[in-house]
Amino acid sequence: MYSLRFSLKTQKILIILALTALVWIVFGQTARFDWVRYDDHDYVYRSGRVTSGFSFSNIAWAFTHFHAANWHPITTLSHMLDCQLFGVKPGLHHFTSVVIHTLAAIVLFFALDSLTGKTWRSAFVTAVFAIHPLRAESVAWIAERKDVLSGLFFALTLLAWSSYAGRKSVARYLIALFAAALGTLSKPMLVTIPFVLLLIDYWPLNRFQKEKMISLLLEKIPFALFAAASAVATVLAQHGQIDTFGFSLPLRFENAIVSYAIYLRQLIWPVDLAVLYPYPEKFFPFLTIAGCAALLIALSAIAIIYRKQFPFLFTGWFWFVGMLVPVIGIVQVGRQAHADRYTYLPLIGITIAIVWLVAELTARWRFRKQIGVLACAIVIITLSACAYHQAAFWRNPDSLWPHTLAVTTNNDGAHLAFATSLFAEGKTEEAIAHARAAAEIRPANAGVYGEVPVGLEGKPLDEAILFWSARVENEPNNIGAHNTFGVLLVQKHQTRAAIEQWETALGLNPKDGNAQSNLAWVFATAPDASLRNGTRAVDLAERALKLAGGVSPILHRTLAAAYAETGRFDDAIATAERGYAFAEREGNRELADEFAAVLARYRQHQPFRDASLELHED
Repeated sequence: MYSLRFSLKTQKILIILALTALVWIVFGQTARFDWVRYDDHDYVYRSGRVTSGFSFSNIAWAFTHFHAANWHPITTLSHMLDCQLFGVKPGLHHFTSVVIHTLAAIVLFFALDSLTGKTWRSAFVTAVFAIHPLRAESVAWIAERKDVLSGLFFALTLLAWSSYAGRKSVARYLIALFAAALGTLSKPMLVTIPFVLLLIDYWPLNRFQKEKMISLLLEKIPFALFAAASAVATVLAQHGQIDTFGFSLPLRFENAIVSYAIYLRQLIWPVDLAVLYPYPEKFFPFLTIAGCAALLIALSAIAIIYRKQFPFLFTGWFWFVGMLVPVIGIVQVGRQAHADRYTYLPLIGITIAIVWLVAELTARWRFRKQIGVLACAIVIITLSACAYHQAAFWRNPDSLWPHTLAVTTNNDGAHLAFATSLFAEGKTEEAIAHARAAAEIRPANAGVYGEVPVGLEGKPLDEAILFWSARVENEPNNIGAHNTFGVLLVQKHQTRAAIEQWETALGLNPKDGNAQSNLAWVFATAPDASLRNGTRAVDLAERALKLAGGVSPILHRTLAAAYAETGRFDDAIATAERGYAFAEREGNRELADEFAAVLARYRQHQPFRDASLELHED
């Protein structure tokens, strides 16, 4: 084996260089990729707080507010830093994610090597982690910055814990706790860190044989307390996202069992990977659920029965099982049945179990080193090629969604997301076709027409109005439905009816920013004087802007129009100028041009009138 010619230090340097090269060969292509317009708008370029970069106010906001239905302030700050340095250029945001993933892989190697003392086994496990095709979603999707960032801090936690276990000190313990805290503040999925630390205490640290169980549990309490606080914050942040979607508890249990089996299959055979896997509409066939359950029970039994002979099986298997618990779907967030991104850290455990088991079982083979090198090379090259191919689908929405639809069936969510993207590109007919496909798959889908503003003219708009009219009738407390129906009614010039819908939404939730913004715009800019109410427009717009953190360019436009309607032209000019600056910072040239146009009017003491709000109430 060529590595034996070098000192151990040199071998480790070569391993680090090889890991770095592998990551950049596979994922370096993402530096040329665009936004995929799927969650990344919420995380980055449509968030005024994020795009405005670092400030004391924004940093405080990151820790005191929810962002994209999550509380992950460290991730939010990382996006802010990117915007501070690069603006909203997607390629450089991708570049940052690859850098962080590279660092995560390097630190993971050091952590595993420190924990086990097995340098080359640790190197192979890390290589699989770094370039497995399942990593494409976490690395190539800007919205999943939280994955790579939490992965880096998770690896730092393992490294620090290894140091602490080897030589206990308060400083080493606090370093591990701090790294774990940063990881949990990057992605709440790391609430499982206390459990993983107990597993590595069992093996490879063998602390269960040296120390009392009670002391091992007590030292995890600070980790557990922080995890509990993060879990509470996550539930509060995602209260609007947590939804059973009509999926019964038995179905969710079945899907969880099958998902574990799917993740194992994807580890070994990573084909037909997609950004969104549709949730099953009915129970699985008996043989499917029975087979998956039997597999999980058998593997758990093997890990327990052979825990003394092969302790790495126990740690690796339950690392995999335990880390997936928060995202396995018993508490459902979103419509996905399972997700590639959820495997980012859990599969490290099962990979450790497999690699160590193979090494132990082949220990007496005559040519095991030569065979091992060849086998590892084949695996790494194959995985790298597959991962490069998978990452390429993340180039833009026009490559991501057709691939997703090609490898999944009955995927209404993918049709809807693709329709939204197509509409943004001005490809209206294609957008409508995919919106209809989504509706055919799931007629009750809440976003089929709401997220795709099909309202141009002709039949599609009429269909949308009929759909949402029935929806608000059947779901009178659905705030989003009232807001969406109002937008569609405006497109039919039924502005009074639209106002009624938004007033209803505001009555259901006086802090609903969408209703506040829509009403303020109509009250400030409607051509019909009977619809205008400047005083109320100012009140609503000021409240909406405050709720949005004071940095939304769209809401600055609304508030400026409201000030102009009440004759406060100096305030209108100052507000529009701030909005112009925010639009420029976001790279929204079209909106910036709109601000320039209305500023000219306000300087001439002329309020703005929106011709699209002309009444046509037939």
